[in-house]
Amino acid sequence: MPEPRWGWLIVLYLFLGGLSAGLFFVSALATYLQRGEGTAFPRLARAGALLAPWPVSLGSALLVFDLGHWYRFYKLFITFEWRSPMSIGAWLLLLFTGITLLAFWAWLPADRLGAALAKLPRRLRFLRWIDRSWREGLRRPLAMVGFPVAVGVGIYTGVLLGAVQARPFWNTNLVAQMFLFSALSTGCALLILVLSLRRAGLEAGEARLLFSLDIVWILLELFVVLPYIIHGALSPLAVQEALRLILGGPFTWAFWGWFFTLGLLLPLGLELWELRPVLLARQELHPGRGMAAAAAVLVLFGGLMLRYVFVFAGQVSAFQ
Repeated sequence: MPEPRWGWLIVLYLFLGGLSAGLFFVSALATYLQRGEGTAFPRLARAGALLAPWPVSLGSALLVFDLGHWYRFYKLFITFEWRSPMSIGAWLLLLFTGITLLAFWAWLPADRLGAALAKLPRRLRFLRWIDRSWREGLRRPLAMVGFPVAVGVGIYTGVLLGAVQARPFWNTNLVAQMFLFSALSTGCALLILVLSLRRAGLEAGEARLLFSLDIVWILLELFVVLPYIIHGALSPLAVQEALRLILGGPFTWAFWGWFFTLGLLLPLGLELWELRPVLLARQELHPGRGMAAAAAVLVLFGGLMLRYVFVFAGQVSAFQ
């Protein structure tokens, strides 16, 4: 059985990249949801934009250090090879990180930005031009441009694995779909967690939107898992053997216990329970701080376990 060469740094890179994609997607969506002349969910749009740049930046740093000779990472950007998933991914991540940083600047509260710029030494005072009122005008264009890029990053984290044809556990485009829906779900979950822990808590409208989105993403993940199993069972022998890694093999508990049950079914049940006044009686939603935070933590844990299983199980599978 082949020994895994990719370890936890790659697992965290895939998880953090997808998390940023999900955060930006929800922020961009909230930016375009209008109420009157303003954004209907300004806290969601702002929180997602302020959080989005940092997971992908940390994940990219982990990827660079996992390369071994980290100081050679610049060679990825000397050329562009359209047939190489690694080359496409490197430029996609660079573009996405740039967009998220611009969105961070556009959504940064004026008082905080002004206070930070006021502390600059005299030689850097020329940077104060960035504190301008027209920052707000960039929010919607950045959201529009960032929508497809965020989706691309969410898909790419799965495409990166699927491109390795020698590993039958990864050899289906369903992996990219699963990773995309998981990325969107973890982005929702982190926003639920962050806003639940704030003193003001989740507002009813915010909770209704985030729970509804997350339920959709979780259901889509569930609907992809079944075709993935069926596809593997009907595939050549090598793929069937690889599938046994999660059907009685060493990764069975991690997939069905940690990811599927704790990371999908349980938070799905908690979020549906929270939404029951809206779904059954069309009453006002009063989100419970503890329940919302618990569901969010479980979704984040499930997203991490999904990537753990696919990175490690995929590497020990091989065509004979």
